[in-house]
Amino acid sequence: MESRIDYALMKAILNCRECKNQTDITRHFPDDCLPVCCFGDPLGKKVFVVGINPSKAEYGSGYLERDVGKALESQMTYFDRREYRFFEEIARFFDDDVITTKLGIVKSLWEQVGYLDLVKCVTAKNNEQWNGLKASEKRAIIENCQVFLERQLGLYQPRLIIAYGKDVGMWFGVKDSDKEEFNIIPSHRKLGFQYEVIYVPQRQGKHSRPEVNEVKEKIKKALASARYA
Repeated sequence: MESRIDYALMKAILNCRECKNQTDITRHFPDDCLPVCCFGDPLGKKVFVVGINPSKAEYGSGYLERDVGKALESQMTYFDRREYRFFEEIARFFDDDVITTKLGIVKSLWEQVGYLDLVKCVTAKNNEQWNGLKASEKRAIIENCQVFLERQLGLYQPRLIIAYGKDVGMWFGVKDSDKEEFNIIPSHRKLGFQYEVIYVPQRQGKHSRPEVNEVKEKIKKALASARYA
């Protein structure tokens, strides 16, 4: 594990307490949930889904370790053990013969697609989920945490990124139809490589079939481009 090129970065993420030590936002972070570096092993992936932050349910169900010594292994092997329903919804966007053939997927989407979060910590203390936070609180948390995602993307250099959810989309510079609450957007030059972003709004329930098909077509178009080859 220590020989991985991303090991030092992973350890830095796991040991971060920036938000938990910040008086005005610490109340949103459960003390017993460690930061989450990744879901599944991100090395070698050229397509990434980026979400907003992990769910406390992953800890409550026992699929993420609370022990710092075991945490990284449990996060990187997450998809070897199960797929939480959140990830099943994401998998619908890749359930296409052209996409699976192009990516080389044999059994599971997560063999070839990485998953990272913009915010590495669970925000669910006292049942205050991410969407229940004030815009100023979201901004403060993202400002504390975004350097980790920037460093991860710079290290892995994916060619295609699925920005999942409004706040993630805005971070990547994708304008949503809703009123913009904050604006924290890295440039391609800051990340140091070229990539394509497909924005997918998150829904409380399932995405409609037309929405799923629209995203599939965008993914297929991106995978057919010279940038991905």
